[in-house]
Amino acid sequence: MATKTPRYSSEDVLYYLGIEVNSFDELYLQKVAQETIYHYHRASFYHIIRYQGEENTHYIKNKKIKFADNSLLIINHDILQQYSKHKCSGDMVLFNFNFFTSTKEKTDYLNQCTLFENDYLVIPPGSDSFMSSVDLYFSLMKTSIKRNKIQEGDIVLLRNWLHNLLIIVEREYQLQKNRIDPIHNSEDCILQFKGLLDIYYRREKQVRFYAKKLNVSERKLSQIIYAVHSISAKEYINEKVFREAIRLVENTTLNQGEIATELGLDFTYYVKSFRKRFNTTPAKYRQSKRNIII
Repeated sequence: MATKTPRYSSEDVLYYLGIEVNSFDELYLQKVAQETIYHYHRASFYHIIRYQGEENTHYIKNKKIKFADNSLLIINHDILQQYSKHKCSGDMVLFNFNFFTSTKEKTDYLNQCTLFENDYLVIPPGSDSFMSSVDLYFSLMKTSIKRNKIQEGDIVLLRNWLHNLLIIVEREYQLQKNRIDPIHNSEDCILQFKGLLDIYYRREKQVRFYAKKLNVSERKLSQIIYAVHSISAKEYINEKVFREAIRLVENTTLNQGEIATELGLDFTYYVKSFRKRFNTTPAKYRQSKRNIII
């Protein structure tokens, strides 16, 4: 009979705030860590691990990963992993979703953060300024958490420092990705843009979201789209939304409010924009199509 892989929640292993900053040396001294980290497990929280020295490894989904000095390992929540039985050097930030998402802005950021789009990321050592910034935020958070009494203001600072850390790590990841795997031509960019649009058009209608995902400027993305389709990236996004609106109006029994919700649009804006584009309301458009069929 197969043994079920254990899953540990932040309540099982994390500091009560939902965030911890530990060194490997500190981790090895914790009884709960000794009982969990040397076996495959899943954790309901996020990991940012900074490895120092040359003899560091980690296992993710039965794959052994080795790390150069000052590499970062980003692990998404609920990923099958195991710490190396050979003692590693470095430190880590562990945090859960609820700790970070105290505002809608932070919730949106974490949901869209490219660092957590995949199971894990390895970010090789970056510039001196990047590594100094990482060191600063690790140090600030660790010092704050180790205080005897943590005030509400300290918690706000912790969240902001973690947010800043994620931003600079994400920026470094994008810079390294651009150097290694740039978008080679306009055709690649357009294909990737259309693929992203198919996934996100219901909730993401701004060019900056897609430009960020593609690692290009908003202006560059619009230039590429315009060169092929003779409309801007924003216009292409709008066209995608209203092509889907037509499909829903013609082929479903959803009422117009439900269609607006499905498209991620305010109802009044949906009706007004539909009238402007097609010179009729969605309801009249549906009726006219049904009359033609009859």
